[in-house]
Amino acid sequence: MRISLRNSLYITLAGGIAVLILVYDWIRVAVNLDAPFLTGVADLLSIVMFLLIYQTFRRLLNKRVHAPLENLRKLVGYGFFSAALISIVGIVLEKQGSNSGGYLPKNAWQLLAVTAFSFGVATFAVVLLKLTSDLIHIKPDKKVSTRFNLFVGFALAAAAFSVFRNSSLMDTLRTIAFVVTIVIAVFHIVSMNWIVYLSRKEKYKSLVHSLFLFILFGYSFASIGPADLAGGTLQFYSGPLAEFAKVTFVFLTVYFSLAFVVTLFHIPTSSVFEKKKRELDSYQNLSKVITNVMDTNEVLNNTVSVVGTVTQANKVWIELNGSDGGDGQQQPISATHKTSQYELSAFDFGKLRDAVSHRKNVVIHGTNEFAAFGIGEFPAKSLLAVPLTAHDEFIGILYASHDMPYAFDEEEISTVSAFADTAAVAIQNSLLFTKSIESERLQHELRIAHEMQLRLLPESLPSSEKFETDFLSFPALEVGGDYIDYSRIADGSYAFVVGDVSGKGTSAAFYMAYMKGVFQSLSASARSPLGFMMEANDAIGSTFQRNFFITLIYVLLNEKTNELSVVRAGHTPGVLITDGRCRLIRPAGTGLGLEPSIEFGKHIEEEKICLKHGDTLVLYTDGVTDQRNPQGEDFGETRFYNLLMELSGGSATEIKGGIIRTLAQFSQGTDAVDDTTVLILKWRQ
Repeated sequence: MRISLRNSLYITLAGGIAVLILVYDWIRVAVNLDAPFLTGVADLLSIVMFLLIYQTFRRLLNKRVHAPLENLRKLVGYGFFSAALISIVGIVLEKQGSNSGGYLPKNAWQLLAVTAFSFGVATFAVVLLKLTSDLIHIKPDKKVSTRFNLFVGFALAAAAFSVFRNSSLMDTLRTIAFVVTIVIAVFHIVSMNWIVYLSRKEKYKSLVHSLFLFILFGYSFASIGPADLAGGTLQFYSGPLAEFAKVTFVFLTVYFSLAFVVTLFHIPTSSVFEKKKRELDSYQNLSKVITNVMDTNEVLNNTVSVVGTVTQANKVWIELNGSDGGDGQQQPISATHKTSQYELSAFDFGKLRDAVSHRKNVVIHGTNEFAAFGIGEFPAKSLLAVPLTAHDEFIGILYASHDMPYAFDEEEISTVSAFADTAAVAIQNSLLFTKSIESERLQHELRIAHEMQLRLLPESLPSSEKFETDFLSFPALEVGGDYIDYSRIADGSYAFVVGDVSGKGTSAAFYMAYMKGVFQSLSASARSPLGFMMEANDAIGSTFQRNFFITLIYVLLNEKTNELSVVRAGHTPGVLITDGRCRLIRPAGTGLGLEPSIEFGKHIEEEKICLKHGDTLVLYTDGVTDQRNPQGEDFGETRFYNLLMELSGGSATEIKGGIIRTLAQFSQGTDAVDDTTVLILKWRQ
């Protein structure tokens, strides 16, 4: 904490005003002076003094606390001392036999005590308001500052209206301003995003803190009313100060009572939030292994550990294809988590292995199903087996067992499958790396990355009575990181994504494998397209190297409402062909991983489109427009947009065929400069 020259000036001016008010109060008490005008001037000076105090502490406490519990602990401490000060003053005045309607100091010492008490209440009000503001601004939405500044404005207005103590009009305006501050406090229930990010244990602590704060601030508010001894003392010193303190304490009382209720209702969702956090952390750890580790045993051990952490399974193990001793013998286990090869060797997984080798997940629940696969008395009630495939090659099986029956639902299976896809690439690449040390490294790396990029593509895109889709994706000879995927959301909507990782080579392909896991994990749980982009930016920014980022365009299709929601992170614009015209969809946004989430959120926008019969939406990467002919001429945006308008009357598949033919005719065999990816969505109704 550093006291600057400006803060020193503020403190000096506030002290000077306090001395003037003290002198006036002494004269007022000594000669029983009744001068409403001078009292009003003193009240106005007290407002100026209070604003100087506010500015001083706002600057002294300008380091915002980003940990909610730390902030709550500080609030409890200051709130306790504030309530204790008010309580002690009330007890002292009561013992002196003062009237409950107010307090008139009888000598200079009592007047100094009144001044010190009023200064103390003003200081506590400022500090408590600043700490609460910091808490409110943790993970804020765009309107948080507006709502809080509106409260401060009405609180100051209520204080200003109290200058005119004998005016019924001003009393009415003061009451209105007071009521509005309570309403604003209630509306701050939507500014409690900090609660969402607390763990279950932290939420329980937050409940206790919020309850204490509600009691402390409620007591403080109830003890400084005009009919109370402490409140009468404040009223004697400064009507505006008393009003502002009352407004502040009622705001804090309402806010933390609501915080208690909101935290209580968020406790049941803690497990879901913590599970998603474990998934993202695990994806980050696995991504680091993919990009930095080429030791097969380390990759295998990290994979089973990550899957065990995410699924909370009691046993996880991996069998690698071809690791047996030949002649159809039992395949030895390559990696285990919370179990051992000796324990697992007592069971025959032959039938289960044959079923999974056909590239499909197998889930077993109950004794009868275990017996049907010939496993016998296996010490678990649920078992999940997922194939490990990389570069279109079956390389092994990932197993996870659980003591709970029906432990693996569709979301759990989808998560483990995404891990398996990513882990399979890492395992396969580590195996290939080991075998290719003596070969030409660069050529082998390009081939591996080329095959991996093909593996990341979906086999097909969804279609229905209302829409049809198709896509094309051709990796260049110099491998890049184009990515295309989709996800079915729980409410029936479809999420489509097209992306491009910066840079070339296997690093770009590895990062795109990580992006696949992030998309599959977040698309199903994100509350909105903007929410998906913010969470994806968090995941990418904490994992990628500084010289890598991803451009992305994300489309959420609500089939019931015919509505498209589009967000874009620095990617090429979407192209909408409607009514025979070409319209570019280019909401603002910067690439993922370039900026922290606070700055990233300032630039990202969402655009909504209502689809009509015959509309065609095309998402693409810049490999299309960068395609060159033998003369070195780029295909370009204008030629591409005109081509789409010509083809827009056909189906999605016909548009795809037309694009492929036109690019082939234009390039005349010239090698592609970059990966080429196009997604076509045709609206039928």
